[in-house]
Amino acid sequence: MTPSKAHVIGDLVISARPFADYVAQFALSDPMLRIGRVLDCPGGASDFAAAVRTMGGQATSVDPCYGDDTAHLTRHITADLNRVLAWTAAQPGRFPLDELGVWRHAPAWRAAADAFLGDFRRDRDRNTGHYQPAALPRLPFPDDSFTLAVSGFLLFTYPHQFDVDFHLCALRELLRVAAEVRVHPLNDSAGNPYPMLETVLGHLAADGIRVDLIAVPGQSDTRDTQTLRLIRR
Repeated sequence: MTPSKAHVIGDLVISARPFADYVAQFALSDPMLRIGRVLDCPGGASDFAAAVRTMGGQATSVDPCYGDDTAHLTRHITADLNRVLAWTAAQPGRFPLDELGVWRHAPAWRAAADAFLGDFRRDRDRNTGHYQPAALPRLPFPDDSFTLAVSGFLLFTYPHQFDVDFHLCALRELLRVAAEVRVHPLNDSAGNPYPMLETVLGHLAADGIRVDLIAVPGQSDTRDTQTLRLIRR
C-alpha cells in the first residue's frame, strides 16, 4: 500500500499538547513525575513541564522557539494552532469535531498554550531557566542530567525532513542526558508508520540500549497507539 500524503501537516508545528495528553501518550505516572528530573524535548507550547513543577516535580523544556521574544512566540503559537485546527477540520473521520466543525480538543490546546505562555513570561522575568532554547541533536546539558526525557511529535513525525542519521543522533543525545527516554508517536502526521524504525532500533540495541514498545491510547489521534521506551542498561 502506498503511504498516504493527503493529510501530512507539512512544516514543523509548535504544538500546545496539554498535560493530560502527555500522561496518556507517554504512559506516565505521578511517581515518575515527582521523583527525579524530567526533560521535555521539544517542549513547544505545552503546559506539561509547568504542571509537573506545580505537582512538586522538576521539569525543564527545550525548544528552539524559546529563543524568540514573547510577542513573536505568541504569534507563532497562534498561527500554528490555527493551522492545526484547519488540518483537523479537513479530516472529520479522523478527528472528532464539534457542531461548529471545530476539533473537540481545541479548547484544551488553547488552555495549554495560555498556561505555557504565562509560565514562559514568568521564567523570563525571574530567570529560572525552565525553558532552554536548543534543538536536537545537541542539548546544553551534562551527561545524566535527567531521570526521564520525553520527546513528542518530532522524531518519526517528519520523516521527509529528518533522515535516519538525524534520528539516531537525536536519540543518542537524549540517552546521553537521560537514563530513560520515551518517544511518541511512531508514525508521521498522516498516520503512516515510520519506515526506518527497525533500522533505528537495531542500531540502538547494538549500543546496549533496552528497547520496548508500549501500547497507549490514541489521545488526540486514534492512530497514535505506540510509544517507544529506551533505557540505558
